[in-house]
Amino acid sequence: MKVGIDVTAMHGIGGVPTSIRLLLDALERHAPGIDVVALAPEPLPVPSGIEMRATGGPKRSRWWRRSRALRRAARGLDVFHSPVTAHPTHARWDIPTTATVHELPFTVNHRLEGILRALAQGAWLDRALKNCRVLVAPSHVTLRQMEVAHPAIGRMTMVVPHPAPPAPVEEQKEPDGSILFVGRLVKRKCVDALLAGARALDGQIRLVGPYDSAGRWRVEEAARRHGVADRLLLLGTVDDETLDYLYRQASVVGLLSASEGFGFPVLEALQRGVPVVVTADTGAAETGGDAVLTAHPRDPASVAAALSRAVKPDWRKTVRRLGPARALWFSPERTARGYVRAFQRALEKAP
Repeated sequence: MKVGIDVTAMHGIGGVPTSIRLLLDALERHAPGIDVVALAPEPLPVPSGIEMRATGGPKRSRWWRRSRALRRAARGLDVFHSPVTAHPTHARWDIPTTATVHELPFTVNHRLEGILRALAQGAWLDRALKNCRVLVAPSHVTLRQMEVAHPAIGRMTMVVPHPAPPAPVEEQKEPDGSILFVGRLVKRKCVDALLAGARALDGQIRLVGPYDSAGRWRVEEAARRHGVADRLLLLGTVDDETLDYLYRQASVVGLLSASEGFGFPVLEALQRGVPVVVTADTGAAETGGDAVLTAHPRDPASVAAALSRAVKPDWRKTVRRLGPARALWFSPERTARGYVRAFQRALEKAP
């Protein structure tokens, strides 16, 4: 079976680019019956065993997905997979298509995501329901969000978790008391709730990830309001080696998003035996299972209590035992098997 994968969103930082890179690696190593072709307007770095097919055509992904250049390059493919909800919309597109829906924050709280983004996500899902044979969700939480938007969508959706990113094997270090956040500084990540809860601890608050001027202002204002501005450190984007160091030094990792489809930082922390506090009933909580503590971002007392418990030696000892084992469950083999089933199911549904 020859499967084409849209890799236009692979360059950059965040959960979606990470998931694409990990999917390509998983399919190359653990799906011997699948010939994978990566497609994008221009060449991008992919694993050595995967064909990179630069199609030319429009540089903007929105126009590229409806271009003749993509349609010509896709000839001979049995299945086409879009790792994001956006998928080819060329009028003559006739290749069985699958797509990954990472999360749908607007079904939880459209005010946090923005009404325009919410409407766009709704339109994407409508088109996916019409044009895709199979949809893939990384968690059951995302599947439930999809079913809120379209009750019948569960019949065409498979839950296939992402694999855990590879982590260096090193001796676990003693924490330095810091609180770590990894992610974009956008409203739905609820960094304000983490800053409010951080008053219960004394360590430095380290925020890692890209941000714009509005995001920086919002976080710094929240830190001043909660009296923790002198402990706040905005690190921006860091390299893998620095991120690994920050994880291993952290006393606790906080990911208190109002909506989270999966939560790679959860697995990255658990791989290293670092305690994590996440929002209850999100994909991050599903990913962490019994190895994470949960809180409610709208309840500062619950956040403070969870953070305080997370830094206690007995809980850290528990996480050092449970965390790596939990992360191992999210193997590339499991992801490859799930996606191969999705591709086969799409072929079976073809007329």
